[in-house]
Amino acid sequence: MDKETLKILDDFNKAIKMGEDSYAVVIEKTEDTKFKKLLEKQSKNYEKFLKHINKEYKKLDKTPADTKMMQKVMGWTGIKMNMLKDSSASHISEMLIQGAIMGYIECHKLLNSNLDVSEDLKNEITKFSALQLDVIKELTPYLRKIEKME
Repeated sequence: MDKETLKILDDFNKAIKMGEDSYAVVIEKTEDTKFKKLLEKQSKNYEKFLKHINKEYKKLDKTPADTKMMQKVMGWTGIKMNMLKDSSASHISEMLIQGAIMGYIECHKLLNSNLDVSEDLKNEITKFSALQLDVIKELTPYLRKIEKME
C-alpha cells in the first residue's frame, strides 16, 4: 500500500470519527425521546463505517491515525459550549447538518483528488457521502426558526 492510499484512509477515518464523536456529545444532552432515537440510529451508522474502516486497516497491518487530543478537546468543548446556549432539537440538528455538509465535502474532495484509490475504498467513501445526505434529510424537519427576542 502506498502512502497516498494510507493518507486517504486516515482522512476518511478522521471524517467518520469526528461525526461519531459529535453524536456521542449531543445524544447525552438530548431530552426529546423521538429525536434521541433518530440520533442513536444515525450514530450507529457512523459506527458501522468505523468498523469497516478498522477492518481495512487490519488488512494492511496498520492502525488508524489518531485524532490529535487537542482537536478532540476543542471539538467537544465547542459542541458543549454551543449547547449551553441552546440544547433544542433544532439547534442540535443545525450543528449536525453543518457537520454532515463538511463530511460530504470531505468525501468528494477525497474522491476527486485521489483517482488511483481502490474501488472498494471509493465505494465506501461514496456510501459515507450518501449517509451525509441522509443525515441532512432526516434532521431538516427539526430545524425551527428562532424568533427575535425584544
